[in-house]
Amino acid sequence: MAKILTIEIGNALTRICEMDFRVKNPKIYKYLSVPTPQGAVEDGFLTGGVEFAASVRKALNENKIKTKQTVFSVTSSKIATREVMVPVVKTNQIDGMIKANASDYFPIDLSEYELAHLVLGTEKSESQGDRYKALVMAAGKNLISGYENFAKLCGLQMVSLDYSGNSVFQLMKNECGEEAEMVLKVEEHTAFASVISAQSLVLQRNLAYGVDSAVQALMNAKAFEEDNYKDALELMKRKTCIKLSVSGSVKPVEDGEEEVEDFDDMDDSEKMLAAKQEIAEALMPLIANVGRVVDLYNSKNVESPIKHIRLVGLGSDISGLSKLFTNELGIHTTVMSKFESVNWPKSSGEGNPGRYIACIGAGIAPVGFISEEKKKSNSKDVNYKNVTILAGLFFVAASAALAVLGMTRYNEVKAEEARLQRLEATYAPAESVYHQYNNLTALFNEVRAGYRMTESPNDGLLDFLTELEEKLPADALVRDFASNDTQAVITLEVSDMEEAAKVIQTMREFTSLMTVSVAGVSTEEVKTEDVNASQAETGGEENGAAQEEGGEENGTTPEEGGAASQGEEAESVTRVVFSLVCQYWPKVVEEPTAETVVVE
Repeated sequence: MAKILTIEIGNALTRICEMDFRVKNPKIYKYLSVPTPQGAVEDGFLTGGVEFAASVRKALNENKIKTKQTVFSVTSSKIATREVMVPVVKTNQIDGMIKANASDYFPIDLSEYELAHLVLGTEKSESQGDRYKALVMAAGKNLISGYENFAKLCGLQMVSLDYSGNSVFQLMKNECGEEAEMVLKVEEHTAFASVISAQSLVLQRNLAYGVDSAVQALMNAKAFEEDNYKDALELMKRKTCIKLSVSGSVKPVEDGEEEVEDFDDMDDSEKMLAAKQEIAEALMPLIANVGRVVDLYNSKNVESPIKHIRLVGLGSDISGLSKLFTNELGIHTTVMSKFESVNWPKSSGEGNPGRYIACIGAGIAPVGFISEEKKKSNSKDVNYKNVTILAGLFFVAASAALAVLGMTRYNEVKAEEARLQRLEATYAPAESVYHQYNNLTALFNEVRAGYRMTESPNDGLLDFLTELEEKLPADALVRDFASNDTQAVITLEVSDMEEAAKVIQTMREFTSLMTVSVAGVSTEEVKTEDVNASQAETGGEENGAAQEEGGEENGTTPEEGGAASQGEEAESVTRVVFSLVCQYWPKVVEEPTAETVVVE
């Protein structure tokens, strides 16, 4: 069984696994982590050179790893992705079909990119027939060449390059059950959220937040004496340096979940508590963005919401991070400490298994950002000696045939040459017309590509916000709002159920919306002073004028009325809170068409 070396280069750590290649249940032989030099990688692009490669070679030699063929798993915002639908064809025909229509997916110069795809599942339709749902990825050739050159510096041979989103899915589809689960891969500067249900990838999002801000907050806190990034990160792995709840709610520990111990339990000083609070607050942008992905999925899949989050990557080593996610999102979050589908030897490496998820997945089934020329050179081993012998025999046989034909064939060829020369002279003017047509066609394609680039995916959102501002009642308060290119999820607060029904009916008449569905309705007790405060900005001037007139008529000045109101206790009122899922009208774009071209 062939072995492969899988490598993921992160901002702080470079993770390496020696494992079985393209096996559903692989065996991990050795695994290790090497510190990544500062600035060696930037958004997936390698900038590190000889010194970085030397440290990798040294680590491989010290661990007695002799495997030379390698696969890299890359995370980069520069890798473009699109979800497309293709007809159900043979597996080996999907790649050709996607590349034939690639210009429709990516309005860019595809000569500078390599394409790969991942089949997400099959969608059944009686009207259109069954179709494959595929994720198409485009990686720049300059990104790929950087990893090829780095592999050479390390004395390795790169056989494939994988997208980390595919790496996570290939491993975790066998670990997750039939119900929808989120696999959250948290690294230094990024996080990758994948929703998997019944071994199918339903949703995947790349988030521009990681644990780096929390590490920086720990270094700046006076309660801790760590001013080195590496030491601060190691401290967060050993001890719980974050407050386990920012909002104040703490979920009880469930059966099978590890109890998390706070750092220095005996130290109850305000300085330590404030430092933990600051570190936890530094993680809130990450948690908030994960919550938006959860809301986006749950709004489309009300019948099967996400009930479990699996934490992997560098974030799985941060003590207390899973508990913070559980308390803030209200979704049970656990750290992946083992994989059921992987033979994992605990004595042959270092670190939590969740740290190496991308390495393992890349070795199971990489998408393969490799050019066709590279594939052919890797798959063929030409015997040039045999080719030379065959070529010599061919020329001997050809010479003998020509000698037999003699002068008869010579005269026929001369006559044919004369005929072709006459045809060439006859059709020479048509060549210029042909070249002119090709130039105009190329210009038209460039104009069409430029026209497509002017399309704005936010038109539906802008129309909706404009109409919402014009038609929403003044009493209605917007609590939360989230939107993508196709729909928006909005949470509103009104005075009573009748007002809520009016708002829903009004929004269903919006010209910018196709459908409006109710996601949930509840009632809350709210103090009148909170309601008045939220309405102060819109009604402040009118209320002030009314108070002045009312005060004069009743014989009471505004100052006296204010003093009287302060003496009374704020009353509570019942407010209705409801969430709506608003679907935009699909945008219909009329592309410019090529008219008949008259060539003079």
